[in-house]
Amino acid sequence: INTVEGRLQLPFVGGEKQRELLKTRQGESDLLWSRGQWYLSATCEVAEPLPRTPREVLGVDLGVVNLAVDSDGRIYSGQTVNAVRSRHRRLRSQLQAAGTSSAKRHLRRLSGQEKRFAQDTNHSISKKIVALAQDTARVIAIEDLGGIRERTTVGQAQRAQHSSWGFNQLRRFLEYKSKRAGVVLVTVDPRNTSRTCPACGTVDKRNRRTQSAFQCVIGGHSGLADHMAARNIATRASVNMPIVSRVA
Repeated sequence: INTVEGRLQLPFVGGEKQRELLKTRQGESDLLWSRGQWYLSATCEVAEPLPRTPREVLGVDLGVVNLAVDSDGRIYSGQTVNAVRSRHRRLRSQLQAAGTSSAKRHLRRLSGQEKRFAQDTNHSISKKIVALAQDTARVIAIEDLGGIRERTTVGQAQRAQHSSWGFNQLRRFLEYKSKRAGVVLVTVDPRNTSRTCPACGTVDKRNRRTQSAFQCVIGGHSGLADHMAARNIATRASVNMPIVSRVA
């Protein structure tokens, strides 16, 4: 490690996986101090496996109440994450209003807890989705949600929840985990995915009866709105199924 006092050789503790990864280290390593612990941060070069030829598409709809719902109907609920965020917002407001030295110390301890919890949840969800796509030889399809916060509006009661939604983080986790697993990830046009009937193709804003309920005004096809959106995402990606090399 390079320091102002010169180069230092320091012992470290790591698992077998970390030691193998360090053999591919590129560039310098950084020594970080965080919450009473020292961490070694190193950039390693990992070979990406060639993706297998996909047979089908796994559509994934990202949301607020449900962080993700796939086209198979699996729900990755955001209830726990949203409850933690709401509790932290209330607590921060109370501590900031108090303004005492004790309250400020408590605020410092809270710093980063919500972020780490949400990050861990996004890691868990993305890992499950990628593993499912890998096991079933499917492409993962998600909506292109660039600028989603600017394009969507919510009521005042949901504004804080909407602004803290980790669209980009979950997507980044899906991207890099897909590459590590040899799974193809594609994006599709998000327009009307939640208003289109996956059974007959009818597009009508009345199809989305409530935030969670979908019922086609023409054919009566109904179900969880997020699941209908995920099916539409899968269908759109299927039209332009990517061609990739097959892994032996």
